[in-house]
Amino acid sequence: MIRYEIKKIFSKTICRISMIVLLLSLIISCYFAITNITYIDEQGVSHTGIAAARDLRTEKQKWEGTLDEEALQKVLDEYRKITEEYPIRQGDYTANMLHDSKVQGISEIKDMINIGFCEFRDFNYYRIDSVSKDEVGKLYENRVKSLEKWLGSEDAEGLFDENEKAFLLERYGQLKAPLYYEDYDGWRSVLHYAQTIVMLVMLVSAFLVSGIFSNEFSWKADSIFFSTKYGRDKGTKAKLTAGLIVVTIYWLFIALYSIIVLGVLGFGGGNVMIQTGFWYWKSFYNITYVQLYVLTISAGYIGTLFCMLLSMLISAKTHTAVVAVTIPFVILFLPLFLSNFHFLEGVLGLFPDQLLQINEIINLFNLYQIGGKVVGSIPIMMVIYPILCVVLLPIIYYIYHKTEIK
Repeated sequence: MIRYEIKKIFSKTICRISMIVLLLSLIISCYFAITNITYIDEQGVSHTGIAAARDLRTEKQKWEGTLDEEALQKVLDEYRKITEEYPIRQGDYTANMLHDSKVQGISEIKDMINIGFCEFRDFNYYRIDSVSKDEVGKLYENRVKSLEKWLGSEDAEGLFDENEKAFLLERYGQLKAPLYYEDYDGWRSVLHYAQTIVMLVMLVSAFLVSGIFSNEFSWKADSIFFSTKYGRDKGTKAKLTAGLIVVTIYWLFIALYSIIVLGVLGFGGGNVMIQTGFWYWKSFYNITYVQLYVLTISAGYIGTLFCMLLSMLISAKTHTAVVAVTIPFVILFLPLFLSNFHFLEGVLGLFPDQLLQINEIINLFNLYQIGGKVVGSIPIMMVIYPILCVVLLPIIYYIYHKTEIK
């Protein structure tokens, strides 16, 4: 019965087309993820592709190691040596590209210094020019101080209470410094486009399962289905199981995407803390790039499963796929309309769409207090939504099992 339900899903032309579109989207995403890395040669000409990623990795790996005070001072010396020989000239594209070609090996570390010595909410691309060798060793200490200064400013007034401020400062202080550095472009690139894959698979999965519980009604075969011996119990269970099996295509596409992108760009740098560089410098989640990627795809699966089950619930209740297929779009786009209502910020921070974009909200200070304990939004969602998924299963079964034939 389960195999028959799955066969019914993929027997539809529109479902086959959606899978082809998803496969094409995967190929395009892999292409963009791989070509997202740019290498500038000695003539100042930029290149993308596999060879460019390999050449850039060679340059960056020269600086592999612990970014302690001595290493940061060497980066500062190298940057100033390059800037003196290849100065930045406003409006001179060729000269600036030559400068960038020499600096690209230390680009992430340079950006760390830039953002580390700016005000908390600011970024100055040229801040490194005014950082002294004695000062640069205080990079990690300054990260905590800049947060503390911002939390005490008028700009942050009313955003956090004392417990939340203490929580943020504690998490910042728990970051083990000095940080270790090696090239992590492969992980950064695979993370950048993972969100696109997650959302596309979620939309297609919900589309595929939206008709599972409504097909009999659209085909006018509901009276036959519910009057058979096993229709209400085993038939309903078979439909639920088929839906759960269909959503496993998520892991197939995520696996293909990960293997292709990381296979080309390299698996190195997975053990680097996400605060290394510019992108996640302000995050209070002290995890590595490989941990962030596992968290991103795991949360994406939970979000996809929840949306799929919600779509199946609507289908079982309304007996139509038209309404059910709109659920994922509502989940994705409703927060955009509700974001103007500030009193809903707390609710929107835990909305299921957040599970599909973990690599972005990892930088946000979405805090909640449970029993006097402060916690970020991600741990809460990773607990709440798996429970909701489990709760939805018997509800879907009960609603469809008790369907009355009119």
